[in-house]
Amino acid sequence: MRSFWLFLLLLSFDTLSSDTLFTEDFTGDLGENWLLFGDPLPVICDSMGMPPPSFDNNGDTMFSSGAISRNSFDFSGGLVLESDIYVTSNPRGAWITASLGLDFIRNRDYGIDGMDPPLLRIGYSYAGEANWRAPHLQGILVAGLRGCGADDQLSLYHCNEFLDGWHRFRIELRPDMTALFYIDSVEVFETVTPLPVEDDSLSIVIGSRSSSWGKVYHDNILIWRP
Repeated sequence: MRSFWLFLLLLSFDTLSSDTLFTEDFTGDLGENWLLFGDPLPVICDSMGMPPPSFDNNGDTMFSSGAISRNSFDFSGGLVLESDIYVTSNPRGAWITASLGLDFIRNRDYGIDGMDPPLLRIGYSYAGEANWRAPHLQGILVAGLRGCGADDQLSLYHCNEFLDGWHRFRIELRPDMTALFYIDSVEVFETVTPLPVEDDSLSIVIGSRSSSWGKVYHDNILIWRP
């Protein structure tokens, strides 16, 4: 049944994708396709998914955990990266974050202290009443190109509609190296500055924080060349 569902997912993108580069449904060995980082390390969750299993980044309330794809992907003609993501919180939850991104991995330093945001990313976090820095802050949607100025960074606060349900997050890197960001096929942001080219391929980065305060799951990752 799992393989049939994934077949239908891929079939739905036939009219958009001319070249599927990678798919992941987390039914296999996690270390086969991913380099894991953080303390604690990510785990497979057998009870959640679209359908189960799925990826639980398992990062604690202080540091992030996650995974980097072992494969890197040529982006010269553009790339599209998608994942189903689920974020939930307990009543006073905080420090819960989902992140989907692309980065030049050879220049990055990922370790037990967590990670910096990927160069190109879309993420969703929840910082509820337990967050001493902003006690009334709740859902936060972020997207953009890290380090390239306010015009290329979205931070949308008090954004709670993506809690407690599966949503399809998407990054579309265009041939001109600008990017579009979508949730459930709705465009939420567009960059104006081209991606600074540091290498000839990009890797997928997923993860951040998922703990006793609240859980984050990724499933059905798909990357393709439009």
